[in-house]
Amino acid sequence: MQICKIMPVHLEEALGLVWDVFLRYDAPDYDTIGIETFRHFIRYENMLPKVQSGEMVFWGCYDGSQLAGVIALRTGQHVSLLFVREEYQKKGIGKRLIQVLWNHVMESDPEIRAITVNSSPCGVEFYKRVGFCPLGAEQTENGIRFTPMRSGGIL
Repeated sequence: MQICKIMPVHLEEALGLVWDVFLRYDAPDYDTIGIETFRHFIRYENMLPKVQSGEMVFWGCYDGSQLAGVIALRTGQHVSLLFVREEYQKKGIGKRLIQVLWNHVMESDPEIRAITVNSSPCGVEFYKRVGFCPLGAEQTENGIRFTPMRSGGIL
């Protein structure tokens, strides 16, 4: 397995993986508004300018030429997307992607002491296992259910 930054030329493939995994694991916990909100957020046309400006940075975990997982960092310290294909789940890929993101954050700004995430309902236990703590109760905005979480150190 190899983890590398996803360049704009591979962004569409990464967003396709995100959408496929979202539909399988997250969409059942969301209403129609939440699903549409998420779909709009990850549209290639909406995401490409964020990647080009550096507002969002993506990494992918590849098994040969197969994209197995994706993580995205927003605004310097917030995990915006973390999705792993079903057949690759529970193999440490999510944890490795979090480590790569954390290393990037520390190299970019050593003063940052925490990374944050708004976890979907099905991701909360994973994030707890890799060192995140809930900052409050589950919330819903624009149909998106999430628990705000923070990690002050890595794994």
